[in-house]
Amino acid sequence: MKITCVGHIALDYIFNVEKFPEPNTSIQIPSAKLYHGGAAANTAVGIKKLGVDSELISCVGYDFKNSKYEKYLKTLGVNIAHLFYSDEEETPKAWIFTDKDNNQITFFLWGAAKHYRDIKPFELKSNIVHIATGDPKFNIEMAKKNYNKSIVSFDPGQDLPLYNKEDLEEVIKYSNFLFMNKHEFERAKNLLNYNLEDFIKNLDILVVTKGSKGSVIYTKDEKIEIPAIKPKKVVDPTGAGDAYRAGFLTGYLKGYDLKSCGLIASATASFVVEEKGCQTNLPTWEEVVERLRKEGYELKVRD
Repeated sequence: MKITCVGHIALDYIFNVEKFPEPNTSIQIPSAKLYHGGAAANTAVGIKKLGVDSELISCVGYDFKNSKYEKYLKTLGVNIAHLFYSDEEETPKAWIFTDKDNNQITFFLWGAAKHYRDIKPFELKSNIVHIATGDPKFNIEMAKKNYNKSIVSFDPGQDLPLYNKEDLEEVIKYSNFLFMNKHEFERAKNLLNYNLEDFIKNLDILVVTKGSKGSVIYTKDEKIEIPAIKPKKVVDPTGAGDAYRAGFLTGYLKGYDLKSCGLIASATASFVVEEKGCQTNLPTWEEVVERLRKEGYELKVRD
C-alpha cells in the first residue's frame, strides 16, 4: 500500500499574534523558528508516521540537498526519489501568521516551485495520489494521468486563488476525493457557481473541515458529521488540515468506513495543534487509536 503526495515541500516560519496589523503599521513578534512544512510534505510525513508507505513529488531548491529536512525525510522512510532539485532557486518558504481566533495569513515564497513547468506529468504506481498545494497546471495533468488508475485526492488549500474557474473545474473532474476547509469551500462555490450537489455529482467523496466544529463528509448517498476530537491543549492550528488528510487517506487505505476515516482524521489533527509546527507532533497509528478509544469511539471496516 502506498500514497503519493504531489505538491509543496516548504520551510515554515510560524508566528502567533494577538491581531493582524493594519496597513502601514507594524507589530512585534515574540520569536522566529524554522519548521519543516509544505502541505504535500506534511501529509506524506503524517501518512508514514501512521504506518503506510508514502512518497513525494515536489520541487526543492539548492538549499535542500543534504539539509536537515532532506535527512529527516530519508530517515523516516518517505520516498523522495522523484524530487526536482533547482540549481538557481531556494526551497519554497512560508511565513504563517495566526491570530488569537485562529485566523491565518500566509506569505509564500514560490522559489523552486516554478520548476513544476519543467516536469513532465507521469503515471504513478500508488493506491492513492493526493494532490496538494502546488502549480495548478501541473496538478491538473497529474490528476488526468492517474485518474482511473489510482484514487485521486485533491486539496487546493491556500493555493485555491491560483486556480481560475476552468482549471478548478478540470481538476475536480479528474478527482475522486476533494478536501477543503469551510472558507475554501465557500470560495470554490462562488468561483464555480456550484451548489453542494454540483460538487457531489463529480466526486466520490467531498470533505469540508470546520476547525473546532468538526467536519462533514458528503457522498452521493449520505452526509456524515464528524466531531472534532479534543486535543490536550491548543498551541497552534497550523498543519491540522494536512494531518486530517493524512489520517483520512490512511484510514481509507486500511479499509475503514467513512465515519471511521473521519474520526481517524480528526484524531490525527488533534495531536498537531498541541505543538507549534506542522510535523512536530504527528502521531503514530497506535496513538490515534488509543485517543479514539479513550473518547469512546469504535472504528469499523467498510462492508
